[in-house]
This record gives sequence, structure tokens and C-alpha cells, in this order.
Amino acid sequence: MEKSQKYMLTGAILAAAGVSLMTYTANRYTSFKRVVSKAIRLEDIASLEITRLSSVPGEQKDIVVTEPEAIKQICEGFSGVRLKKSAKNVSTDHKYSYYITIVQADRKQRFDIILKGKQHMIIYDNDLNNPHLNAYKIMSPFRPQALTHAFD
Repeated sequence: MEKSQKYMLTGAILAAAGVSLMTYTANRYTSFKRVVSKAIRLEDIASLEITRLSSVPGEQKDIVVTEPEAIKQICEGFSGVRLKKSAKNVSTDHKYSYYITIVQADRKQRFDIILKGKQHMIIYDNDLNNPHLNAYKIMSPFRPQALTHAFD
């Protein structure tokens, strides 16, 4: 093999490895916006059914949020969250976990979200054609103030 052919072959191998690495990394990371917001518009959400589960027995509380402004504030709190796929069976070190059901205007329950503390989130997509569940580790700073204030 000539020297120029060796350089071209080495360059092609390095380029293929770089593309493979970028594809692998892109598939591992996502965002709440990419998973949920691309599938359902804010205007299509009729209500959020939220259950706050507590590590203390008897402290479970259920609410239904129907006011558009409150729905918008809660959803905006999630919109910038970066996610990385993780194991589905994670425990939480936080006192509360939240179970959120996003109900569309046509009364279909589109997404179920389980927020386990500030580090883990499970999203179940109730899409009739392709339902699926994924667990994620939260990779960006996340403070769901609107969600916690809904229970005050």
C-alpha cells in the first residue's frame, strides 16, 4: 500500500469512529422537551393529575391542576431538564416522589411521569401506536418550584 492510501484509510477509520461516538452520545442524552413537548403541545393539556407520595405513611396527597397558567408554570419547570437513560428501579433519598398524569383536552391520558426526588424521572408514553416506558437520570439542575407550590 502506498503512503497516501494508508493516510486515507486511517482518516476514513477515524471519521467513522468519530461519527459512531457522536451518534452513541446523542442517543444516550435527551431532554424533557424532546420526549414530552414534541409529542403534546401545551395548549392540548386539559389537566395535570398529580399525586405526591411520601416516605411517611399517610402523607399521600392528590390534586388536579386545571388552570392553564398553573399548567404552563409546572410544564416550564420541566422544559429545560436534560436527561440520560438509566435503570428503571431506582430509589429516592428525597421525602417526596411525584406521580404526574398529563391529560389531553380529549380526556386521553397521554403521559405518566414519576419524579423520584431531584435526580430520577420515569416517563411512560401512552401512545396507542407505540406505548413505552423509559427511566432517566436528571443531568441538569432541577428545581420544580411550581410543582411543589401546587401542594401548598
